[in-house]
Amino acid sequence: MRTLLLRNLPVAAACAILVAAGVAPVLALGTPAGTPISNQATVDYTDVNGNALQTLSNVVTTIVSQVAAIVVDPDRAASASPGDILYFAHRVTNQGNGDDTVDMTAVSSNGFPAVLFLDADSSGGFSAGDTPLTDTDGDLVVDLGLVPADGIVDILARLTVPAGTANGTIDTLTVTGTSSFNVAVFESAIDTTTISAPDLSVVKSVLPAGPQPPGTVLTYSIVVTNNGLSSALAVTLTDPEPAFTTYVPGSMLLNGVTKTDAPADDEGDFGGTTPGAVTMNIGALAPLASTTVVFQVTINN
Repeated sequence: MRTLLLRNLPVAAACAILVAAGVAPVLALGTPAGTPISNQATVDYTDVNGNALQTLSNVVTTIVSQVAAIVVDPDRAASASPGDILYFAHRVTNQGNGDDTVDMTAVSSNGFPAVLFLDADSSGGFSAGDTPLTDTDGDLVVDLGLVPADGIVDILARLTVPAGTANGTIDTLTVTGTSSFNVAVFESAIDTTTISAPDLSVVKSVLPAGPQPPGTVLTYSIVVTNNGLSSALAVTLTDPEPAFTTYVPGSMLLNGVTKTDAPADDEGDFGGTTPGAVTMNIGALAPLASTTVVFQVTINN
């Protein structure tokens, strides 16, 4: 079975393609609203002398009524990070047979801010001439203005992903065009956005475990893991020296590599950045990556 996409063609051209393809055209939406369809019957006959006679019926006229049909294309998908601003390009077509003011809405499943713009240059991306849609007919819903039959309007749906949105969040933005002539007629495109954000977990352990007497050296291990879908940047670990303990000089390790206690000469320091605390500048941590920080203290006698 073949599907013929004729939405942007004039009625005559669409019919020609359908006939050539062996498909009977359906013109219910193609015949303009208000078009009169008139018909008159003719009866020819002769009298007994063979004279040709003709009688005409009354003229019957049907006025084509308006039918609404709205198409919003296409569905789109994207990934984004918290704080990103996305633009989704859509094409709205009035496939009805009369002029129609098409109301437009954009609703985020997570309540993210969304605004609709006219894509003035049909570029599919935001540019200086693109302006927000307005309410031209006073019904408190932004619209495309009066769109003629077979008319096409290109729009952009702008979605703002709030800062702090959790990693893995999936948002669906429903962009809907609704006929003003018949509000029961509408269609939607769905824009799906997957949020990629860093998501760090921190697990700390100590050896030896359990109760320990004064003078015992405690070895702390801190594992930082990025469970998110995007890199964490400028990761810094700070761990205060526990009460009743004394930091063991030179005991700091980053992924098994010794770091000095002095500030500014490598990633770690003790007491330089934060008094009485181990500080480790881990830096960037890629998705699913882990890093381990180790240091020691002695329980005070």
